[in-house]
Amino acid sequence: MATITAAGIGSGLDVESIVSQLVALERRPLDRLNTKTSQVNAQISAYGSLKSKISDFQSAMAALGSASSFKLFQGLSSDESIFTASVDSNATAGSYAVNVLALAEKDKIAAGPFADSNAVVGTGTLTLSVGSDSFDIVVDGTNNTVTGLRDAINSASDNTGVTATLVNSDDGTRLVLSSNDTGTANALTVTIAGDGDGNDTDNAGLSALAYDVAGGVTNATAISTAKDAVVEIDGFTVTSSSNTISGALEGISFTAKSLGSATLEVNRDDEAILEAVNGFAEAFNALRTEINKQRSGQLEADSTLLSIERSIFDVLNAGTAISGSSFNYLIEAGVSINEEGVMEVDSDAVTTALNDDFSSFVNLFAAEGEGYAARLETLADGWLATDGLIDAREDGLKTQLDRIEDDKFRMEARLELVETRIRAQFTALDTLVSQLSSTGNFLTQQLASLPAANKS
Repeated sequence: MATITAAGIGSGLDVESIVSQLVALERRPLDRLNTKTSQVNAQISAYGSLKSKISDFQSAMAALGSASSFKLFQGLSSDESIFTASVDSNATAGSYAVNVLALAEKDKIAAGPFADSNAVVGTGTLTLSVGSDSFDIVVDGTNNTVTGLRDAINSASDNTGVTATLVNSDDGTRLVLSSNDTGTANALTVTIAGDGDGNDTDNAGLSALAYDVAGGVTNATAISTAKDAVVEIDGFTVTSSSNTISGALEGISFTAKSLGSATLEVNRDDEAILEAVNGFAEAFNALRTEINKQRSGQLEADSTLLSIERSIFDVLNAGTAISGSSFNYLIEAGVSINEEGVMEVDSDAVTTALNDDFSSFVNLFAAEGEGYAARLETLADGWLATDGLIDAREDGLKTQLDRIEDDKFRMEARLELVETRIRAQFTALDTLVSQLSSTGNFLTQQLASLPAANKS
């Protein structure tokens, strides 16, 4: 049960106020520790913000830090209703005549018509093959209707690529079977074994679904026939099981849309390269802005900022020969730093450098161990690495926080003892004063009762 205290009642002293003020004086070191905790947390947060900007800077450097980053191409079809194309970094600039002679198609057949979707087809074993792969459906009284067959085919765990659907037409219901993939390698075959009517090839019972072109049994009707796509590229024939043709030209993938001829132009995507160069400058400027912000904020006088800034400018001001490049400085490729320290990109100068000496432009940024972007990316990697510059600073601050928390814990414990001691002292004083007051009142009463005190 909690003890109820009323210090000061006996003496009239405001003991609670006195104790509170004395404890508040004792708490001043603890308040300073709390302030220090806030400051250290603010520094950790500042390093987090700095890391974010360095990470953005790292990504922008990576976009220009390797030669493959500049292998940016765009493929333009002269008639996208005939074909479209996508290109990657392995493509080569050039012009190609493309003639789509045939489109890839899938096998699709229809069995029926049946009276309706609940009509009984028959029993036996249905074998469906797509190319060299096949699966079996055992048809019995549980699944021998048109709907039952559709569901059994679609839900078969070993289905090798056949989809069944129902079409309800004016003359009845048809079971439509389709191979999922195009091309002659995915031709569809349906054979029957153990038909309940005793005949596995006639157009009755389960064998009404039979479709085996090679075997000469085509009870089901062909809707479309499996075909390969055939495309001529600069007069050379390429065959593909799908309408997407890859590998015919390195780094280029065609998607055939319709029959006809069109031209493919593959050009270097200078706009994408310029965008990457602008991203380089923007990331540099954002990092400089962050450094200046932290220098006048939570990381004032922190040597980390100076170290990062100095490392960046050591690279930018190097001006050394770079393998494979006739350029030594970024300004030769249209990138400069103005008098306010802001990096700027001259789009026209970048375009000129790309057209006049593409290899020099690429190596200026991306030559391994020498290019500007490659070297700056290496710096950023080091700053962000585990046990790197930023990580070491954060670990130091976190260790400092742990020490402060330990100090605060010990100080809180000591303050509890101090408060208990002060409260005990004032309680004793309150009791003593109360006792003295009672004694004084008693003596006053006794003196007042003496005979001499009553004389007029």
